[in-house]
Amino acid sequence: MNGLNEWLKQIAHNYALIVIAAIVFFAVKAVIGFITFKHYDKQLKMVNQKLNTLLEDKNKMD
Repeated sequence: MNGLNEWLKQIAHNYALIVIAAIVFFAVKAVIGFITFKHYDKQLKMVNQKLNTLLEDKNKMD
């Protein structure tokens, strides 16, 4: 544990830690964005399908 603490103290003054944190942050942000996109894309497709069904029913009645 002491070895890990010493290593962290050495790298803390480096920009490497900042770069690693930025890469991890943007990777997690990209994954969350992709999951959110898929969720709302699925909902939009469902709404579009319902709208098309309603329009088809309306055209059949005319």
